[in-house]
Amino acid sequence: MASDTSNQFREWFDAVWRRSDELFALIPDEKWHERPIGLRHPILFYLGHLPAFAWNQICSGALDGGYLDERLDQLYARGIDPEDQEIAAVQSIKCWPSPAETMEYRDQVRRATLEAIDEVLARSHDQLCANGRVLHLVIEHEMMHHETLLYMLAECPTGMIRRPATVAPPLDGEGKAAEVCAISAGQAVVGADWEEMAFGWDNEFGKAVVEVPDFRIDSLPVRNIDWLSFWRGRGSDDALFPQSWVQVGDELHVKTVFGPVPFDLASGWPAQVSGEQARKYCVAVGGRLPTEAELHRAAYTTPEGSRRTYPWGDEAPTPRHGNFGFSRWYPAPVGSNPEGASAWGVMELVGNGWEWTETPFAPLPGFQAWARTYPGYSADFFDDAHDIVFGASWATDLKLLRPSFRNWYRRNYPYPFTSFRVVR
Repeated sequence: MASDTSNQFREWFDAVWRRSDELFALIPDEKWHERPIGLRHPILFYLGHLPAFAWNQICSGALDGGYLDERLDQLYARGIDPEDQEIAAVQSIKCWPSPAETMEYRDQVRRATLEAIDEVLARSHDQLCANGRVLHLVIEHEMMHHETLLYMLAECPTGMIRRPATVAPPLDGEGKAAEVCAISAGQAVVGADWEEMAFGWDNEFGKAVVEVPDFRIDSLPVRNIDWLSFWRGRGSDDALFPQSWVQVGDELHVKTVFGPVPFDLASGWPAQVSGEQARKYCVAVGGRLPTEAELHRAAYTTPEGSRRTYPWGDEAPTPRHGNFGFSRWYPAPVGSNPEGASAWGVMELVGNGWEWTETPFAPLPGFQAWARTYPGYSADFFDDAHDIVFGASWATDLKLLRPSFRNWYRRNYPYPFTSFRVVR
């Protein structure tokens, strides 16, 4: 008889696979080989990558099960993160399996994964299997790739991805203008101790207690309407035109998963730009991007010196607190969730867009690549080209909202669901 823990993992896998199937169902049959972002593989890759990762980590890696299908296990093993289009072209694969073959492979892996749960949990002596760590690893990996797939779909040709009737239309409006919040000097905690959590990615450990000088931070992220004023004030410089915008005839539109929407509708949404572009905006207004530690202090501490589980307190996340967990399928006007404010009055620190920081992605003290099946998960990106992004987007699962979770993107990468705010 399956244990409660075993059943919990089955429920998590069932939920994450349902969402994967929901997202892949958006792809028209003839469009699997579309490559909406040239720096990434075609859409079909992600259909195969998610099961290949599960097999390679759980059945082959943790349980020494060898190959399920050697060609597909290897072909779909790992994506690419090239610096530019020229490198991407070199890394491109010319011949892909059919979608039908890939789906059959996916279904075989799913069956094998469910059958492997009890064996994984029985290997409590193995660090990779204890607490079901490798199972958590696969589940959260799939959750993160939901975002990757979605920001790719936002780059698809207009009309290719149609909004299902079950998805509510986007919220419009200019949102709220940012106010300045003063944060006093004090400590921020980045990361966690190994014993604190049943699972964390390698870069979440160990715990760094950082002394943060006092600073002033905008209460809300920069909006599209703010960026429009900045862009026009710089002579409509092409280098400052966001990848998330598109000209439709004579009118500006903002890209979404379901096609561009008129700029007026999205004027209050957070400006989605690259980290390099965000830095230029901050300098132009006399500020800079926040550090990772500053955002932790603004989000998870109080003026009295206590710490919180979430910016708003210890209550579990709900749609009242922010735009995350697919409560909407679009960004929302900034300031739409005042109940999610931190103790300092800083809003939207979790949800609506991963916030760019000026902190390069680097290991915390005592870093160890603990997952023997995935030693390069973080270490491959400690290269001073990737920066920490903080918080969450609308497409971030609730499971990833823990304070220790760390995400990162290449500094010049303009496609993900990001936001930013100014520190002075």
